[in-house]
Formats: sequence, C-alpha cells, structure tokens
Amino acid sequence: MKKIKKILLVVLVLGMAGAGYGFYLYHKKPADVRALTANFELTASKIVADFNADETAANKKYLDKIISVKGIVTDNKIDTTGQATVFLDSGDPLAAVTCSFYEEEALSVKSLQKGTEVTIKGKCTGKLMDVVLNKCSIIK
Repeated sequence: MKKIKKILLVVLVLGMAGAGYGFYLYHKKPADVRALTANFELTASKIVADFNADETAANKKYLDKIISVKGIVTDNKIDTTGQATVFLDSGDPLAAVTCSFYEEEALSVKSLQKGTEVTIKGKCTGKLMDVVLNKCSIIK
C-alpha cells in the first residue's frame, strides 16, 4: 500500500511540474527581433534570387532566421489597424521583399520616401508571391 502511495505521489508531482512548465511556455513572450543579431546581411535582389533559384534550399537557409536586408523602397503602407508594411525592390517585376513592422515603428515607416535605400532587419517567414519578413525594424 505504501508503494502505491509513493508512486501516486511521484506521478502527481511530475504532472504538476509538467503543467507548470506548459503554463510558462504558453505565457512566454516571443523574442524581440530588434534586440537580436542578424544571421544574414544581404540585398533584396539576392534573397529574392535565392528563393527563385531554389525555394527549398532558401527555406532551409533563411526560414525563421533574422535577416538584415538592404534595398530600395518601392512603397510603404499603414493600414487602418496601424500595421506598417514596406516593399523593397528586388529587380524582379514579379517579386519583392515585403516587410511587416512592429506597431511602434509605424512613424518611422511613414517617413520613408519611395526610392530611398534602407536596411531593414526582420524574421524571414518564407516566400508567397514576395519574400516575407515579419517583426521588422529599420536599421538605417
């Protein structure tokens, strides 16, 4: 009988520890990309060319990595919810680099002029029609 109680106590303690760890992970905030160092520094044309040449290899190389991309601003938008987006020219008429920003960056995005060269750091989430970077910030 004592052995069963000990086993139940161990199972209960392990279950509570697992539940506590799950609670911690559920409420853990994601890392702030602005404070992280870029894994890659390249141009908008280079990253789009890499995805166009071999999307599978580019996904392995860039997906979920912090990337610093330099390019020419072709457009910038701020929607009604305050979400700021910048489009960088890649030299490919069918693809660009689309950068979505933190809400706090909206004023910086609004001040960008079309044709300006800019460096943007963000997390690569792959290619849809464009190569997409999320959680971006303007470096210079």
